[in-house]
Amino acid sequence: MTIPHDEAEKHILGSLLNRPALVSDVVEIVQPADMYAPRHEVIYRSIITMDARGLAIDPLTVGEYLTGTGELAAAGGALYLADLYATPPATSNAPYYARIVAEHATRRRLHAAGTRIVQLSASGEGDVAEIVEQSRAEVDAVSATAAATVTYVGDTIDDTLDALEQPSPATPTPWTDLNDIIGGWRPGALYVVGARPGIGKTIVGIEAAIGLAERGHVAFSSLEMPRDELMHRILAHQALVPINRMDSRTLTDDDWRKIAGVRAAIGAMTVAIDDRGAVTTTDVRAHARTVSRRGPLVAVIVDYLQLMASPRGERRPRHEVVADYSRQLKLLAKELACPVIALSQLNRASENRQDKRPSLADLRESGAVEQDADVVLLLHEHEEDDTAIDVLIAKNRHGARGSVELTRRGWFSRMDTAQWSPTRALNSQPPQGGPR
Repeated sequence: MTIPHDEAEKHILGSLLNRPALVSDVVEIVQPADMYAPRHEVIYRSIITMDARGLAIDPLTVGEYLTGTGELAAAGGALYLADLYATPPATSNAPYYARIVAEHATRRRLHAAGTRIVQLSASGEGDVAEIVEQSRAEVDAVSATAAATVTYVGDTIDDTLDALEQPSPATPTPWTDLNDIIGGWRPGALYVVGARPGIGKTIVGIEAAIGLAERGHVAFSSLEMPRDELMHRILAHQALVPINRMDSRTLTDDDWRKIAGVRAAIGAMTVAIDDRGAVTTTDVRAHARTVSRRGPLVAVIVDYLQLMASPRGERRPRHEVVADYSRQLKLLAKELACPVIALSQLNRASENRQDKRPSLADLRESGAVEQDADVVLLLHEHEEDDTAIDVLIAKNRHGARGSVELTRRGWFSRMDTAQWSPTRALNSQPPQGGPR
């Protein structure tokens, strides 16, 4: 069951090529994936991207853009773009045709979802409750494409006041002093944690994941570190066993006793790790959606932003790609209604300054990251004591800026308050340094 509507799709594209100002109206109704004809999807996606970047839109410029992405042939070629432009429909009807295309797309998705549900139920395999959950997810995936609605302030005031009477939806960070400034990890917010290599941004990501997992499920995309190395750090954090002894396989009897003591807790930890290297925001979203089907999703963590892969066919400068990803991660936070914590590498500029403390300008490959983030935390290592780490709150959309001092216990993959010094952690263990 295909339910295509080729003419309606052509009407939309012809209207946009003739009157680009309609893009904002049409994109609220129909998405690129709603197009049935593959070439129409390619053209429409390109027009939306060009509009978002403020580029002129006509058959020539769209053709040049598609040539740059290597997709001109897939879009039907320059002549097809000219044909769409040369026979313009009544552009005022573009929203009407957009609704037709969106409706047909929804019908196709419903039919496909129904087919998959029938296959699941007829297979005679698997747990019934799991099949029900998978079926619900199929229908939810269809309803997620619903068009935006108009909501007035007066319609939401009662809900807002009711929400103010409830506890804060933010999840506290592991550090009380930091909570006092940023208020915790807020749903729908993008947090960027920036640092030079080896300062401890992955430790912050692990600490955040462990704390957030007490409230629900965490989707952790580890682009830099494979799963086994990440597990070593989680074990070190929880059991207070040095990472180097795990890596070298020189664990003592006391180490094994500590690990045995936390094994059950780690086994119940709801942190889902995706350690594929070259992922895009689409992959991050898909992983998060999969995790959300197992239980409430409370956070998405990406380690780290600059390692995310460019979309296939992209030939843009790297800083533009990173800028797009930071914006998409912000939108993902709103879409999933959970905090997204993106670890980010800083450039070398601060190392060449008299004041070595990092600033927003040091965010590597993209100044757009600081614009999209709700909160930016920058890590700074003290010159006189490399275990002392300042967390600089360089941006805080929810309140004041400031700084918090933490103590890095690298061998135990921990960032603790400056006064933390449990005897059992430090006795006979490396007191400083360690993986970061």
